[in-house]
Amino acid sequence: MRERILEKAQELFFRFGVKSVTMDDIARELGISKKTIYQHFEDKNSMVCAGVRHHFECDHFIAEKIHNEAPNPIAEAVMGAEMMRQTMSGLNPSAIFDIKKYYPQAWDLFSQYKKEFVLDIIRKNIRKGIEMGLYRTNINVEVIAKLRLEQIEMGLDPYLFPLGQFNPLDTQLELLDHFLRGIVTHEGLDLYNEYLNTRLSMPVSLSALLNTKSSTY
Repeated sequence: MRERILEKAQELFFRFGVKSVTMDDIARELGISKKTIYQHFEDKNSMVCAGVRHHFECDHFIAEKIHNEAPNPIAEAVMGAEMMRQTMSGLNPSAIFDIKKYYPQAWDLFSQYKKEFVLDIIRKNIRKGIEMGLYRTNINVEVIAKLRLEQIEMGLDPYLFPLGQFNPLDTQLELLDHFLRGIVTHEGLDLYNEYLNTRLSMPVSLSALLNTKSSTY
């Protein structure tokens, strides 16, 4: 029952935003009482935190698969962008901002995940790109990795990119494109443009993973 409740809550948060969805809404959608929900979740905050943890477990799993199976770091970045498109497609942008503003414990989980796993996988991508001659050798890996990390959070800042003017997915993809073009070699740029022109497809196994392992927000 706990998994069923969490799945429905994530679905509603995904569609309507986190703040606007109440425990009554979740109970009504499931056809159960609020008492049943409280048997599994102390409050809405604990439910949001559980949802964020689940999302990162799925994200971690898929990102590792992409990192291990991509033929090169640029392909990994392009495949990561495709993952982003699929997981954020149809997402109510207010869901992200609601978590940041009203659920600090859940947002702290995001910050911890970003500073640990995400930063590490960015470093690995950059180092491998340099080794393969696809990224410039004269870049400082640590500085550039942290720059990319901050770009991700910057793209979620409603003061810099107000919801009414910017779509979070479009913003993230634009920032990623800008980042890659700043670090690639001529060879890397040719490969990147080739992927963009042919719309690089993810391996079937990863496409299946996105359908089965990704969270709803």
